[in-house]
Amino acid sequence: MTRSMDSLVEEYRRRTPKSRAQWERGAPVMPGGVIKGAYWTSPYPHYVDKAKGCYVWDIDGNRYVDFGNHHSAMVLGHSHPDVVAAVRGEIDRGFGLGGPTDLEAEIAEEITGRFPSIDKVRFCNSGTEASLHATRMVRAITGRPKIAKFEGAYHGSHDAVEVSSAGAAGPADSPDPVAAWKGMSRAAEEDAVILPYSDRESVELILRERKDEIAGVFYDAKPGSWEISDDFTRFVRDVTAELGIPMVMDEVVSFRSGPGGAQGLAGIEPDVTIFGKAFGGGFPIGAIGGKDEYMQILDNTGEPTGMGQSGTFSGNSFTLAAGLATIRGLTPEVYAHVDRLRERLHEGLVGVFEEAGQPARVVSAGAGLDFYMTDQPMNSYRSVSTLPDAELADRIGLALFLKGFSMRGGIGATISAPMQDKHIDGFLQAMQELLSESD
Repeated sequence: MTRSMDSLVEEYRRRTPKSRAQWERGAPVMPGGVIKGAYWTSPYPHYVDKAKGCYVWDIDGNRYVDFGNHHSAMVLGHSHPDVVAAVRGEIDRGFGLGGPTDLEAEIAEEITGRFPSIDKVRFCNSGTEASLHATRMVRAITGRPKIAKFEGAYHGSHDAVEVSSAGAAGPADSPDPVAAWKGMSRAAEEDAVILPYSDRESVELILRERKDEIAGVFYDAKPGSWEISDDFTRFVRDVTAELGIPMVMDEVVSFRSGPGGAQGLAGIEPDVTIFGKAFGGGFPIGAIGGKDEYMQILDNTGEPTGMGQSGTFSGNSFTLAAGLATIRGLTPEVYAHVDRLRERLHEGLVGVFEEAGQPARVVSAGAGLDFYMTDQPMNSYRSVSTLPDAELADRIGLALFLKGFSMRGGIGATISAPMQDKHIDGFLQAMQELLSESD
């Protein structure tokens, strides 16, 4: 079932000689030959030439239906006319304006109007920056040192939260903190409390025992990625509210799930929310939103609060223009269209895997979908990280790519607004074909 990895890599090399040459050119001047680690794929990256709608083209002239969508950032699609027009309009206003513009209030009003949990919002340059400032906020407000997060959840590349995001240790019901990378502060592990997904009893026990130490619980509901129930999300909100622990909702990826993100799906109101990716329409963006009682610590127009947040390019006019056009473009009608396509893909994949006799678990919500080569529930980090046949999943991903369907990006598939039934059906046909192929 499916071709061997050697056979697939051989075809990849034949089809992408310019990408290989470009990678070899970059190797002497960039670590690994790429400008950032996320762009590395074995045996070498494919280099993108252009993107429009739901398609990307590489420098070898190959076209792909883009289900990666820049790590889920392009739900509205590439080069959307409204986004392009908004950015072009900012060119005439100038670069690096160095002061506030009218765009700030416009986009802030869109966000506060869409999320009942948000009274005020601040902008930064990435989801990581939003996470970093949210960490400082809850520590400063509560006076407590520790950050609680769920095992396997990624909340950005700063030491306070990049713990137990790429490795597991200790018992499943009470995980030990594990630094994701060498060079991290030893305090990162000391100040982290790790919670297990989908285990209410253990989560409640840990939070009750350590509530006086925990400044905030960071939470990613992972819709369309893992099988975390809305009931569990509501439980996390209920128990944090009861214990007086701020809940920080990570919507950096899960905003793709619907007009109100994962919190809208579950019907909850967290204390603080962090955003990124799709909020910027393809430009670098991060945002922090929350209740007045939390956001006021960023207001230094009166007495100093002891907490600052800024950045040279935070809230720059190009990003805000692209972000505003994107958010306005992500209407309930667009989400309904995307949701219908997602259901078509989900049901189709279930049928294709069953027909092929291949055990598989399909997970989806809103614009997001992923599948795993197992029949076991994917409701925790340990279930996802110990798949019985991870190599098969790698082969399927590369085989899909060679058939013109890209899911590269590491967050499963993201369906975009320009897609139509033909793109979903083409994906399903490609999957059906590759599962019956052999060398």
